Amino acid sequence: MKTFCRILAALLVAVMMLSALAACDTKKTEGPDDKPTSEDAATSTGKTDEPSTGGDLIDKPTINEKFDGESIKFAVCGPGVNSRSIDLGEDDDPDYEVNQQVNKRNSQVEEELGVDIVLEKVVNMQEMVGEMQPILASNIYTYDVLGLYQYFDLGLALGDTVGKFYNLLNMPEGYTNYLNLDAPYWSQTLLNTMSYKGVAFFVTGDLNQSYTGTMFVSYVNTKLWNQYASKIAALEQSGGYSDIYDLVKNGYWTLDLWIELNKMVYVDNGNTPGKPDYEDQVGLMTYNEQINNIMADMLVAGSNIHYGTLDADGTPAVAINTKQNVAFYNKLYTLLCDSNAATIPWLASGDEDVDDTYIMDVFAQGKTLMTVNTLHCAEQYLANMVDDFYVMPLPMFDHDQFDSKSASLGYTTQLGDSVNQYAICKAIGDEKIPAVTATLELMAYYSKLWVTPAYYETALKERYTRDERAPEMIDMIQKGIYTDFVFIWSNELDNITWKFRSNFTKGESQAATNLKSWHRTVQGKLNKLLPSIEEAFYVE
Repeated sequence: MKTFCRILAALLVAVMMLSALAACDTKKTEGPDDKPTSEDAATSTGKTDEPSTGGDLIDKPTINEKFDGESIKFAVCGPGVNSRSIDLGEDDDPDYEVNQQVNKRNSQVEEELGVDIVLEKVVNMQEMVGEMQPILASNIYTYDVLGLYQYFDLGLALGDTVGKFYNLLNMPEGYTNYLNLDAPYWSQTLLNTMSYKGVAFFVTGDLNQSYTGTMFVSYVNTKLWNQYASKIAALEQSGGYSDIYDLVKNGYWTLDLWIELNKMVYVDNGNTPGKPDYEDQVGLMTYNEQINNIMADMLVAGSNIHYGTLDADGTPAVAINTKQNVAFYNKLYTLLCDSNAATIPWLASGDEDVDDTYIMDVFAQGKTLMTVNTLHCAEQYLANMVDDFYVMPLPMFDHDQFDSKSASLGYTTQLGDSVNQYAICKAIGDEKIPAVTATLELMAYYSKLWVTPAYYETALKERYTRDERAPEMIDMIQKGIYTDFVFIWSNELDNITWKFRSNFTKGESQAATNLKSWHRTVQGKLNKLLPSIEEAFYVE
């Protein structure tokens, strides 16, 4: 193990990923006006990647060779938990149990394999493509493994740098490939969803802590909920329940309820009479800049909105212009623009050089009933919150989404797009495949065995929650994770995941028109993307 640590900026960004992705398992054909079926949605009925609570039942990889001190060089998108997942930085608390497990894992892998795990480069968000394009194009060995930001960076497998990563589903013959992508520490659902015709350049799983932390959840102020409990029970949208767990478990945690809660709890402090803002008491708060309204992404996930599906031949197809999506568009407008939801500027101070007020900061102040964000935010923003809070699912679109027979009860969610996906650079040369794949495989195995339990089971589910039933609820939420091919490749498909985020203030008159336009544009992009992946398969 190295005698020093490298720089790692900021507190954790972590998430829990396990999935049951319908889009990659379904064989149905969906027309532009059809609502995805429950099989297409495949949240609780498909295969799920479960987080580990221990490794007793996990088969250890069999690797009977050592690699004479070979350095395995990583460059990852960070800073934050993505880089800390590979090796610790100077600012990381060595006494934090999760960090201890990372050090333990690295020491064990290095000893067993005779390798040196090196976090060679940490690249800021949106800078990876510019940093890596000339390196990949040169074919000069620089890094063994790239950890790429799921949204911004996956396009490095295409375009000018096509063919610069190994196809993990068809590695060169004659060299031992130790990757077992069917093992429980790799996400088969993400791997399968991203792959096309036997081509897959990226894999993730327990090796990255954001895989067990960026799950979207909702947070609810316990004090405010109890203050309004009797009034909530009187709402038709609550089903008559006042206890939040009863309400959730009977399928009444919906956008329809949130709209009514917005109206109910709003108290104007008088600074801007009649105009809700982040200094008032509100049900929900959102950003007033369209482009930065990431809350829309999370409400999309809770409503089980799909951007793509698979046609009858298993080929990805666009599924944007559906009746369900039009209805969601209109309800999103009502929730965020027409029910007393407050707004906060992305830069509340107006100064890009200062630490600004964030939605989670305002929630922590105790004047907001509800918000949505990633699971890791409880650790980063709510550790010192005076009021207690619940961790709950994202709101469903409506009560019809409730499914009492599913493990998630019909509640759905997704992972934040900051999850690092790992690719192996072809410039390493085929002879280094055994050392690199053995290191990745054993790091992933020990991450499942040691790091994930410390992070997911102890830190996220217990240390940074305030309610004894929170672990039960978090496990239930996890079982509703889903995604689809179009969602994963969004940055190459007209940034479709940003469309609701950027257009939520345009109401009913624009919904159908916008969705038709987005559908047409994204389908055109998809028609070009798929052949580029086919091309990448044949490029050496």
